[in-house]
Amino acid sequence: MNHLSMRRLATFGLTAGLALGVAAPVWADEAPPARLDQLKARADQKVHERLTQLDTIERSVAAAAADCGHNADLRAQLAADKAGLTELDATIQAETDRAKAAAEYRRIFTDYRVYWLETPKTREVVGCDRIAKAASTLTALQGKIQARVDQAKANGKDVAAAQASLDDMGSKITAATTSAEHTDASVIGLRADKGERSVADANRTALQAGRTDLRTALTDLRAARADAAKAIAALRSA
Repeated sequence: MNHLSMRRLATFGLTAGLALGVAAPVWADEAPPARLDQLKARADQKVHERLTQLDTIERSVAAAAADCGHNADLRAQLAADKAGLTELDATIQAETDRAKAAAEYRRIFTDYRVYWLETPKTREVVGCDRIAKAASTLTALQGKIQARVDQAKANGKDVAAAQASLDDMGSKITAATTSAEHTDASVIGLRADKGERSVADANRTALQAGRTDLRTALTDLRAARADAAKAIAALRSA
């Protein structure tokens, strides 16, 4: 049991270490080129860059080993962004009025915040998924250690220290899960600001809060991992 427990703890460390690959959002609008032909070429380039990025982040959701509850919603949002950008590009390419094309060009950035919003939002949702997977692994490990503690107690051994560590382990897993699920629920409803600074500011605040919650969750899972090691050590010496 000890060998198995320590191996699972090592696996947990690798999993949770990937949970916070979240970049801070950057506001990035771009002025349209002066000439209509240049504007169309640039629009096509910018749309295809964003379609590629949407494909990349959608694959990360599809590959998630767990689901905090909103993966399907997120994939639907990303699919809608892809469809909207494709349609917008077609509209720009067919435009003959430079002023109208310029207004449509700006929508690439304001109506589809692929880098500023969708990418960090996706990373936070996937971060929750990874926390959930790690929590599940630790919960299974907790159950295995608890069974050995119960057996040792039945054999008349003093398991108070091991039990205290296990109890704390459980509370830390619960706290981590709560923090991560709060991130998932709070960012899934964020939408592109369409040029409204107040909406952009609210989105930024929510994303920052989500990153903080994920870091808190990861800290709690690391503490739970340490509790498991303490419980194993206490059980050995009981």
